[in-house]
Amino acid sequence: MDIAVLVYILLIVASAKILGEVVTRFNQPQIVGELLAGILLGPFAIGAIIPQLQGMYSDEIVKGLADLGILFLMLIVGLEFRPRSLLKSSTSSIGIAAGGMILPMMLGFAIGLLLGLNGPATIFLALALSVTALPVTIRILKDMEVIKTRTGRRIIMSAIFTDISLLFALALVIREGGMQLTTDLLVLTLGYIAFFAIAMLVGRYLIPHLFKILKWMRSGEAAFGIAIAIAIAFAVFATLVRLPEFIGAFVAGMMMREAGTALKVWARVEGILDSITMDFLAPIFFVLIGFSVNFAAVFLGGPSMLLLFGAVLTIAIFGKIVGTYIPARLGKLSRNESMAIASMMMSKGAMELVFAKLALQQGIIDEALFSVLVLMAFISTLFAPILFRHFFNKACTSGDIDGQGCGKMADAPDF
Repeated sequence: MDIAVLVYILLIVASAKILGEVVTRFNQPQIVGELLAGILLGPFAIGAIIPQLQGMYSDEIVKGLADLGILFLMLIVGLEFRPRSLLKSSTSSIGIAAGGMILPMMLGFAIGLLLGLNGPATIFLALALSVTALPVTIRILKDMEVIKTRTGRRIIMSAIFTDISLLFALALVIREGGMQLTTDLLVLTLGYIAFFAIAMLVGRYLIPHLFKILKWMRSGEAAFGIAIAIAIAFAVFATLVRLPEFIGAFVAGMMMREAGTALKVWARVEGILDSITMDFLAPIFFVLIGFSVNFAAVFLGGPSMLLLFGAVLTIAIFGKIVGTYIPARLGKLSRNESMAIASMMMSKGAMELVFAKLALQQGIIDEALFSVLVLMAFISTLFAPILFRHFFNKACTSGDIDGQGCGKMADAPDF
């Protein structure tokens, strides 16, 4: 391994942990510090002064560790939920997800047409503004220790519905050459159905028998290896039907939840996974998001660029909040809990940036719109935990939310 790669990894992890610790002193989740670390090491700051750092943005080993980090993070979260506990929130979550998609999408179409973007770019912009970043959202909820609350479950289910629906649409917009729209639509639909149907069958009949073998193991490391193998198998299966790998890992975690908790070594498995992921791999992923932010491309691009950025950011924040808040209130949630959910649903990052990069490579969007989307994703993700903490605390204080999560959040004043 090149010594430069080791230096890159050292800088990424060290800066992520240091800034993550700093932001916690201001009652913000560690992910905010990790995103800031990416900007600090990126082309906007130190990366502009030290040209040698430019190599870390595209190094395949660093990218591979980042991809593994998001895979493990989603596996951890899946292991914390039983499918039934999430399904209890599914009815209200569908409405919340739909509202959070429709309004930003309509506004995105309008802005694209007003600014004279071509048809494919307008469609892509509308879809990108409607996305909620599931991995980013989950990391924020986990940092704040509210992921298992009723509010947290609703947010996760809403984000899952949103991401699967929009990733389906984005996959149709960015199609492989030579394929017809109707063919792609049929392939994606059948593939998604097959994935979840087979996952349920494997979780119901195969994994419990496999875990019976693990009861004879005394080593948590061996059980950890098998759990990772199952997660990777689900991730590979997900990619075959054009779902993101992290969806496969998340589903694998839920499928292993019931059988795994009966194992004596399961606490050891979760401990190993949590240490590797939260202390090493996941920070690399979130720092890489910060790497992508290019302030100069937006703020030095002239009035038209600033107008586009202002419109996109406004829709990404207020369009998402209003679109999510209304169905939450119609679902008889309180004002503060509805605003807490709406605030978290505006977070961006992860897969939509991957699709934006593909759209750029295929000529669907240009460098200007790509830079705007990346900066929009970063800013909306920074605001999401701040607003969520504020409204979640208010919901706890007013008695709208009881029990788990309120005590932890109340200890940290909001701003």
